[in-house]
Amino acid sequence: MTSTLEPLHASDPALLGGYRLLGRLGEGGQGTVYLAEGGSGARVAIKTLNQEAMSDPGMRRRFVREAGAARQVASFCTAAVLAADVDAHPPFIVSEYVAGPTLHQRIRSGGPMSGGDLSRLAVATVTALAAVHEAGIVHRDLKPGNVILGEGGARVIDFGIAQVSGGAGTVTTSVIGTPAFMAPEQIAEGRATALSDVFAWGALVAFAATGASPFDGPTVPNVLHRVINDEPDLSRVPHPLRSLVAAALAKDPADRPASKDVLVSLLGRGSVPDDGGDAPPPVAPGVPPTRVEPAVRPRAAERVPDDHRIPAAWRKVRADEPGRTVLGERYEPPAGCAAALVGLISVMLVISVIVAYASTT
Repeated sequence: MTSTLEPLHASDPALLGGYRLLGRLGEGGQGTVYLAEGGSGARVAIKTLNQEAMSDPGMRRRFVREAGAARQVASFCTAAVLAADVDAHPPFIVSEYVAGPTLHQRIRSGGPMSGGDLSRLAVATVTALAAVHEAGIVHRDLKPGNVILGEGGARVIDFGIAQVSGGAGTVTTSVIGTPAFMAPEQIAEGRATALSDVFAWGALVAFAATGASPFDGPTVPNVLHRVINDEPDLSRVPHPLRSLVAAALAKDPADRPASKDVLVSLLGRGSVPDDGGDAPPPVAPGVPPTRVEPAVRPRAAERVPDDHRIPAAWRKVRADEPGRTVLGERYEPPAGCAAALVGLISVMLVISVIVAYASTT
């Protein structure tokens, strides 16, 4: 939710769900996001559906799903959903307002992150994913435009295409996402799991560290081909963060670590060289960090916008047809996020210690 605020249009309501609208934070094909103020003076963001989207059953279902999914997620480095009314006219979702640029805006204007800034971004975003996955949700569209850099740290937003996973933890649907941040199985099979989100996290951290996606290319089909077939360009991602990002970007989902394992590994060994900022807290004694040592082969990166949507007809990008065009500052954690992070890690560490103790007895 960028801090840029546009005036309300004449057609905009003055009140929505008991909140007074102050201005427009953004507008897309599905609707508008407003900055609003409650009776206590607290500011919130309100996302609405426009008339055209309301008449589309698919878009309306997606909006209802977003409201339901977001309310199931504990507020660990995410923008908390405060209220929702999917039967109102227009339907709306009220969420915590996080002032600040998106990660995409920050990198485009300020260049790559490094040191403590990069470390805190990596920890905050995977903390959010761990909370999302704990609720049985697959986000499916983690990307720089869906990470807000607030006054105290990064928050993951936008559950617009998130879905509750089935019994096997898999969501099968049409291909929706952002090319350079989609996992191979999302592109090729329309299949997404929590491990697909981990792949997106790896691509996002690489983008923050280098200023470009590790799978950038001149066209969307080229990007899709690289995601499925090429090893990522991680040559400018610092050690030891590089090996963990490489593991997250494994082509086979079975070779990727779970989001909670990524988080424990980050906190256990430190993700980037110290730049004088606060170091991540250590894990409890006797709990070994996750070991990930995949091979990485650098490739040249190119630029491509990150906001394309993938038509289903672009699913098939094959290794044997590489030329084919296929059709068809530093941030300290905010008090709420920091407390939530400590709570989440504490639970993980207690479980790990119990498991480690049980295995020795």
